[in-house]
Amino acid sequence: MISSKSFKIKLGIFLTGVLIILGVFWLNQSMIVELRQGSNQQAEYFAKIYAEAINKPDAEDIKYVMDILLPSMNFPIIVTTADEISAWKNLDIKVDEKSPNFKFTIKKIIEKLDSEFTPLPIIWNDIKIGEIHYGDPAMVGKLAWLPYLEIGFAIVFLFLTFLGFQVLRRSEKNFIWAGMARETAHQLGTPVSSLMGWIKLLEDDEMDKEMILKSMNQDVNRLSRISDRFHKIGSSPKLMEFNLTDMSKDVVDYMKTRLPSSSNTQITVSGDEAIISGEKVLLSWALENMVKNSIDACDSASGKIEVFISSLDVITVIDVVDNGKGIELKNRNNIFRPGYSTKKRGWGLGLSLSRRIIEEIHGGKIRVIKSKLGETVIRIELRR
Repeated sequence: MISSKSFKIKLGIFLTGVLIILGVFWLNQSMIVELRQGSNQQAEYFAKIYAEAINKPDAEDIKYVMDILLPSMNFPIIVTTADEISAWKNLDIKVDEKSPNFKFTIKKIIEKLDSEFTPLPIIWNDIKIGEIHYGDPAMVGKLAWLPYLEIGFAIVFLFLTFLGFQVLRRSEKNFIWAGMARETAHQLGTPVSSLMGWIKLLEDDEMDKEMILKSMNQDVNRLSRISDRFHKIGSSPKLMEFNLTDMSKDVVDYMKTRLPSSSNTQITVSGDEAIISGEKVLLSWALENMVKNSIDACDSASGKIEVFISSLDVITVIDVVDNGKGIELKNRNNIFRPGYSTKKRGWGLGLSLSRRIIEEIHGGKIRVIKSKLGETVIRIELRR
């Protein structure tokens, strides 16, 4: 399932890249075509005006063509009449005009221009009196290379970005593995230590063995549940219908037992009775993490936490509301990121695990609805 999703993402990125490259080349080609059409129209206009000017006795006309119209051209142009070179503009010629090689150089340029564009005839009274040889504006040459430069820079940028993401991803994975190992040790530590204590007490003949065995059984069940959680978080669990309200009450009852005896924090469940399809073990873990987060945010002397359940058309909503210190606006997305924690000993995995359980495994949503001093609401949305 994961490999199939990964393949679809990679295919989507590849096809998007191909479309962008084709789009860049198409846009570039369109601009080149427009520039060439503009050059062709100017050359045709020049040929017409030049033909009229050289056949008029008024010298002002030819002066206008040679001194004003010709310099306005932004592309290489050569005018020949009776096989003689009459005028030129925008040519990169390093040979002196008086040099014997000048004519030879101009003819080579004419051959090159004619290979790219058919020369335009200069017609007067239906008689061809010369030709206009022209080529691409200098901008066309630059534009022709532009897509390759853009794509080259884009590839380098994407490569560096990909490399950066890989480093960050590897670092995040390493952190998650280390955090998961610590979380596992933490979760297993309490029941294991408890079992070791019960075993020592069993050696005392005066102890109530029935009570000890009952407590040991609770610790073994706790270990079994922890094992089940870590097994299911790394696989694709089957979703089954269960009573979400009852599950929430079980979580709240368990969290109450873990509160210090000095704590006056109140934790309640209210709202609608809800039946949903999901993985009960994992959802209880997600809710447990959220309630634990609220407990840490509240003052133990006056803390109030409410798990409120409401059923809409096709969605069941779970709001975890507390009267704690609140979450700063800039950190409302960070709290779900692996490694983020405001606690000195925190590993920042609780809410990130909850997010994975809610969004990736159950296709739901989890987000901070509002948060200020004295009221924070974190909402879970699940499809029934």
